[in-house]
Amino acid sequence: MRPASPRALAVRILLEVERGGRAQLLLDRALDHLSWPERDRAYATHLVYGTLRRLRLLDFLLEPLLERPEKLPKEVRWVLRLGALEWLLGKPDHARVSPWVEEAKRAHPHLSGLVNAVLRRLEPREAPECVRLSLPDWLCEAWRAFFGQVAFAEGFNEPAPLFLTAYRSVEGLRPGPLPDSYIWEGPKTDFSALGLQPQNPASLFAAMLLESRPGERVLDLCGGAGLKAFYLAAKGAEVISYDLNPRRQEAGEKTARKLGLRVTYRTQDLTEPLPEKAKKVLLDAPCTGTGTFRSHPELRYRLAPQDPGRMAQLQLKLLETAARATEEGGILVYSVCTLTEEEGEGVARAFLARHPEFEPEPIACPFPVLRSGLGVYVAPEGGLDGFYYLRLRKVNSRT
Repeated sequence: MRPASPRALAVRILLEVERGGRAQLLLDRALDHLSWPERDRAYATHLVYGTLRRLRLLDFLLEPLLERPEKLPKEVRWVLRLGALEWLLGKPDHARVSPWVEEAKRAHPHLSGLVNAVLRRLEPREAPECVRLSLPDWLCEAWRAFFGQVAFAEGFNEPAPLFLTAYRSVEGLRPGPLPDSYIWEGPKTDFSALGLQPQNPASLFAAMLLESRPGERVLDLCGGAGLKAFYLAAKGAEVISYDLNPRRQEAGEKTARKLGLRVTYRTQDLTEPLPEKAKKVLLDAPCTGTGTFRSHPELRYRLAPQDPGRMAQLQLKLLETAARATEEGGILVYSVCTLTEEEGEGVARAFLARHPEFEPEPIACPFPVLRSGLGVYVAPEGGLDGFYYLRLRKVNSRT
């Protein structure tokens, strides 16, 4: 059954997210099958992402008005959160309350009065910082201890522009923070047919750090569909992209062909040694993804305190593979789209303790920096994902 309105779609998507779905995937799939005007599509997207980004704060605001919220039907809880989001963002009662009351009536008409009363009685309430930022306490406190503050996380709760990397000359697009990076301000389209690829500039910069030259051989490890490989190939490098997931690689091959780029894909478990080496190696390792909370807001509620440590163990194994594949005098770049100490500086310290043949090199980062020294942590400002970069040179393999 097709949703009758953006509000109905938002409730449906949020119910599926609660069951373990991914908001981005669910929204894209649903909107692909709806011939709604762009205004309605944007409104549904705004409701879903806004509610997930502010979920902990919304529950905090609703808490004094509900005796046992966990006993309410799930649809009604999401209706209340959605109505509270619009109150938080300043929408007046006359435009906000009735539509959500009508939404509640569809599934639970006997609770429409409760929805009406609660949404009209919302009041400002001073929230602790971790609640206001809608972060889990364990992560919020870890960031405060490591970075000295956590205010940067407000960036995760703001809408982000759609960044694109251009592989053809473009006109009329607003430039992004890096060369070849632009901001798309219209509806989504077949970007690869236009020579464009959606990509956050923080992700693009990881590939730039290799400083690859035309004709140079580059290994792209944990490359997935090959977004970073596209950039390297466009600059003339001979790129071999490794990943464990053949389906993502097949999708990447199709996109590369549409962009007119040549990337060689090889499927392998990267905890095992590679059959080849290169002067330039990029490892964009799997991680907890805390730097992507803006585009994947539900992720923050699914992570556990032990997850960064678990991922760091895998990342160290992958770095061992990358180290063996780096030729003497070559460059190894390690990057992760996360801001945890364990997966950034922690991995770097553990790796360098085992590998004195590698030396860290300084990084001239064009983005706002949260912390630097042993690698660089990028702040999630202006639509940027949070990232960690480490650039290493293999100075003496016999050390």
